[in-house]
Amino acid sequence: MPEDDLPETVWFALQHSRGPTVPAGTAVADDPGIAEHYAFLRRRLAAGQLVAAGPLADEPGAGLTVLAVDTLDEAERLATRDDQSVVAGVLTVRVRPWRVVLRGSAR
Repeated sequence: MPEDDLPETVWFALQHSRGPTVPAGTAVADDPGIAEHYAFLRRRLAAGQLVAAGPLADEPGAGLTVLAVDTLDEAERLATRDDQSVVAGVLTVRVRPWRVVLRGSAR
């Protein structure tokens, strides 16, 4: 299918990593502040903005969240201000726009 026939879809990938406030020798998942990240994910799910989220299997304390929001500014605001685990330094985040050109139906 030619790219011109595909509808333009941009999602935003939030790449999370271990933050500076998690004590050495402590797993991010064991830090009490990670509860704020789960609350953030539940809010994004309730708002219909969460595409997918989960930990990365090859890096302890790292994860990926994909949001379907209108703008990069909105994705950055949500990732850096609404996610209180990022505000508190439990996680760091990098927000990247992702232009989706092909989607399957895999689960």
